[in-house]
Amino acid sequence: MIRKACRNSAYACQTSLASAPAAGTKGITRLLPTRSFQLVGIACAILTLGGWSVTPVFIGMLVDHIDAWTSNGWRYGLAALTWLPFLLIARRRGKLPEGIMKKAFVPACINAISQSAFTYAFYLIDPTLVVIALRFQIVAVAIGAAIMFASERLIIRTRFFIIGATLATLGIMGVLILKLIDRGAGESEHLVGGVLLAMAAGVGYGGYALSVRKYMRGISSPLAFAAISQYTAVAMIIMMVTLSSSRGMTVPSLSGGLLFILFISTYTGIAGSHVLYYIAIQRIGVAVSTAVLQLQPLGVGIIAYFALGEVLTIPQWACGFVAIAGAAMCIWVQHKMRERPGTPPLEAKPEEFADLPVDAVVASVVDERETPDNQPAPSDR
Repeated sequence: MIRKACRNSAYACQTSLASAPAAGTKGITRLLPTRSFQLVGIACAILTLGGWSVTPVFIGMLVDHIDAWTSNGWRYGLAALTWLPFLLIARRRGKLPEGIMKKAFVPACINAISQSAFTYAFYLIDPTLVVIALRFQIVAVAIGAAIMFASERLIIRTRFFIIGATLATLGIMGVLILKLIDRGAGESEHLVGGVLLAMAAGVGYGGYALSVRKYMRGISSPLAFAAISQYTAVAMIIMMVTLSSSRGMTVPSLSGGLLFILFISTYTGIAGSHVLYYIAIQRIGVAVSTAVLQLQPLGVGIIAYFALGEVLTIPQWACGFVAIAGAAMCIWVQHKMRERPGTPPLEAKPEEFADLPVDAVVASVVDERETPDNQPAPSDR
């Protein structure tokens, strides 16, 4: 039981050992979370931030060479092939959850629509503006959770949550307005359309997180994403074949450098970073992991400046930081209201985000904790 709790999180390990009888703790002190255990979690969070910061720039670098449907079709196709062995191995070992593919259908549909809006936004606006507008996801999750879960209505009525949601929305609108002033009326249609698509993607990703929470309950995170990615890839490939003028066949003619970017973006943005994020949550908790990821717009802005020559003015960055701060405040309010007595301030457990998951990875981690084979130890509840 103690070992199982230790696998769940560093804090679970601490509490399990603290509650163990004195006579039973001899010889198991090595199970205490070491500094290296937590450092690995921090490293994974930083690597996730790096992956999700460089991916929007990679997508932006492909804009002039392939269309959005081709980009999604190939990238998700490769990601699905990467995740497929998880399903096949689980099936061979008789550990594939019953009905997993049926449960994955709705989340995958929402994910496919959201991903389409997300990628197409890059063809209208700069990568940094896309990820700033994507901060609206936090607000969307809160609204959706308030509709689905009565317990969350108290959170979204709090003063600080309202302030955070307002700051996130005003920050996004501020960047858009300043961009419109800088570029003039000639590009206003693209700017407005791109920001609206990015915000719509944020709403969609919020719905995706909530649907994972609703439909994938009782399924481990790796298997949940493996199943969802198969459906999403099929949808993306169908859209590529039907909506792309080249039917996706421009990819073989790309240069070696562009092929590498297309290939590596699959793992920095879809397959690999999800695994790193999952490890980070398990080792350092949701609060720290998600707080680190709120720096994504800053990371994208720095990389895009050197790779694409993209420049935001100081007022635009100021509005962007307002949006980031607002999103971070929404996360903080939820953690503080659900914080359990005795929990270290930065060690938010996934269960605290059960009905209001920050994203689909957090939702799946909560679901995983609720499986019959992964119930937390009594002292971890």
